[in-house]
Amino acid sequence: MRNILRRTPLLALGVLLLPGAAVAQVTGEQVAQMADAERSNLPPSTFGGELGFNGLGGDYFLTLALRLNFDQSNWGFGLQVPLRLRLIDNDPQNDLDYGGILRREDWDEPSDWLRVLRYVYLGQWDKKGPYYVRLGELSGLTVGHGTIMHRYFNGIDPSKWRTGLNVAVNIDAYGGEAMVNDLADPYLVGARFTVRPLMVAMGEGEEEAWLTKKLVLGASIFADGKAPFELGTETVQVPNPDAPDSPITTTRIRNDEHGRPLVTRERALVFLGVDIGLELLSTDFFSITPYTDLNKMSQVSGGWGWHAGVLWNLRVPLAIDTLTVDLRTEYRRVAGDYLAPYFNTVYEIERYQRLQPGSSAASVTKLRSLCGDLECNGNGVPGRNGVFLELLAGLPNFAVVGGDYTAYSGDNQDGTLRLTLEVPALQVVKFSAFYYRVNVAGLNDLFKLDDKSAIVAQASVPLYTVFSINARWWRVWQATPDGIGYESVDDYSIGVGLSLEL
Repeated sequence: MRNILRRTPLLALGVLLLPGAAVAQVTGEQVAQMADAERSNLPPSTFGGELGFNGLGGDYFLTLALRLNFDQSNWGFGLQVPLRLRLIDNDPQNDLDYGGILRREDWDEPSDWLRVLRYVYLGQWDKKGPYYVRLGELSGLTVGHGTIMHRYFNGIDPSKWRTGLNVAVNIDAYGGEAMVNDLADPYLVGARFTVRPLMVAMGEGEEEAWLTKKLVLGASIFADGKAPFELGTETVQVPNPDAPDSPITTTRIRNDEHGRPLVTRERALVFLGVDIGLELLSTDFFSITPYTDLNKMSQVSGGWGWHAGVLWNLRVPLAIDTLTVDLRTEYRRVAGDYLAPYFNTVYEIERYQRLQPGSSAASVTKLRSLCGDLECNGNGVPGRNGVFLELLAGLPNFAVVGGDYTAYSGDNQDGTLRLTLEVPALQVVKFSAFYYRVNVAGLNDLFKLDDKSAIVAQASVPLYTVFSINARWWRVWQATPDGIGYESVDDYSIGVGLSLEL
């Protein structure tokens, strides 16, 4: 049960939807990578794999991914061997692959060879023990109340492996947590320190423990020392479907030698935060934790945000499973140039390109979208009130539903909605579904299928003993050929899977 709650793919698949490579389109390969990294319906200790056929960057590959997860109560590790063999090489031709077939981009940087060791950790996974250390893939990382970093994922780039580090310690009344996104290229770092002041003042005798441990004060600092601010562009001509003899001249973002957006200007972005939490009620069955956070980000003219919320957790043991409900209700008062959480699941994409609210054609770096102009004099959005609701509930071994909703006052069209469903218990087919929508303009704009929404559906059909047929279908959006808008596209992948519980 704990594995499904901390590794649900429904938390990560929002990454699939950001506009892409012409403006960095998120590819079907990234869809598969996120799903594989977060798949929850595998037991903690499992040997598995998948053989499939899918596209990446206009070419098509035979993919073979073998994985071993071995997770215990206080330690664990994961190994993987992902191979992509280029079968169809469309223009422009690629003649640099190893052996003429093994995709070079997967293994052309020293850090890529570390991907074989997917992760290793020591300590309790909920970080409530005296220590916790994780090295490798950082998946769904939340620090504190999640108002600065929430469900961060460092492994979205299919061509570069990042070996991250997450450390947490608890010593009597004091605690701390730190993270680095990539030990080889550490541009994103963060830390939070906590103290239980009543425990310091009154001690931790058994009679006072129920009171002294409840109040928690925290202070956080996060920084992206190389936050992209401006990207390189180039002028190109693209076909004009209405006039074949008159191509359209447009501007598009340039990519570097690794296929990532070329950054021409960077800035050091820093977040500072203070928070208070009160573990008002904490039992094995039910807990209530009110909290409040105040954060300030650098570079922008305002950049402040106040959060006041409550975490609700319910565990009800039943004969067949444990009914689980995790709920977050939060009110926000924020400046117009403040986003929360800033370091989210899609940050490694959004830091280069974020779809502008109220527009389907403008995509700039995340920091620049808040700055407004080159001098960061403001984006013209006034201070706002907002709400954030998040839910994960169900019987983890049978069915889990989840989602979150963010909305702000005003007409800036920057709300988001995520809905998820996972049904691992069906004998005939295991199923999961996902709906995500950005730039929501109001309650009447929540459910539409256009260039601001996407659907992902996955199914696994048992084939023979430990084998299965795995299928994924998704609708995402990408930049149009003329570079002045976005369009919805459908794609799919099919493969043969292997899952053996150890």
